[in-house]
Amino acid sequence: MSSIDEDDLSLKFDMFIDHIIAKRSSQPILRDIFGHSSGDWVNFRNYINEDAYNNEYKGLDVYICWLSDINATNDQWRLIAFFENNQLYSQILTFNMNTL
Repeated sequence: MSSIDEDDLSLKFDMFIDHIIAKRSSQPILRDIFGHSSGDWVNFRNYINEDAYNNEYKGLDVYICWLSDINATNDQWRLIAFFENNQLYSQILTFNMNTL
């Protein structure tokens, strides 16, 4: 795969994460992710329609899970892990459950 394709997938990966974390309209998706058991990986295609995949995220194979934040002093914090299976990109974010 050329570096342009890799750069394109990297940008799509970042855009997807931004969409899930930053957009208020994605709160039902986050609630569903947190409804799964800690450590259960979920395919991101469960949360997007075929048109969105073909137009915005084609080529990505992203899985998402959450874990308890072991450094938190209370249970309001979670870690959300994103893993892209084709290019092996990953990102872990801290999420405050009080924002849902």
